[in-house]
Amino acid sequence: MKRMAIIAVVLLGAAAVWAQSPQIIQNARTKLKTAQKTWNAQQSTVDAAAQGSMPQRAAKPAAGTAAAPDARKLLPKDAVGTEAGEQRMTDAAKRDSYKRDPFVSPIVTRVGGPGAGCSGGKRCLEADSMSLRGIVRSHDGMIAVVVNTANKAYFLRENDPIFNGYVARITDDSMVLRETVQDVLGRKSTRDVVKKLSVPAV
Repeated sequence: MKRMAIIAVVLLGAAAVWAQSPQIIQNARTKLKTAQKTWNAQQSTVDAAAQGSMPQRAAKPAAGTAAAPDARKLLPKDAVGTEAGEQRMTDAAKRDSYKRDPFVSPIVTRVGGPGAGCSGGKRCLEADSMSLRGIVRSHDGMIAVVVNTANKAYFLRENDPIFNGYVARITDDSMVLRETVQDVLGRKSTRDVVKKLSVPAV
């Protein structure tokens, strides 16, 4: 009797499992089909977003699925790649070009003085540190005789370069030096320095 009860319980359990198996298989198939449809819809949306605004033929949605939303409607109006987005980036670049780099000091160290940036000769003469001692008229033009702070004499003609400028003009009683100066913010400008001679040219 005990053995018969055990066999009956086993048979009833097997019958219950057999009755539920088709239901479990059907549920699994339904879920798999739903997941595949969702994946296809998402993949078409991603592909459309990657192609941007390129015109393409709309894919026909599969039967029983909702049509994928237009990717262009999902993107912001000024997204990169669109005309409005490119205009926004251009405007931002123009606006930022007027801003100062916060990592660069606006103060420019001025390197000056005789010998700075030159090896010797006329190019080391500064407009403020030279004195005009004489002017000689020659068949090639006017020649100015100047001395530096070390009392060394130099002969300058028009357009000769000096440390921070050049000789612009030599007259009978003066010499005009055009000097390039730079302020602490790095802005360059030119000024004329006039050296007068009390004795006229010979």
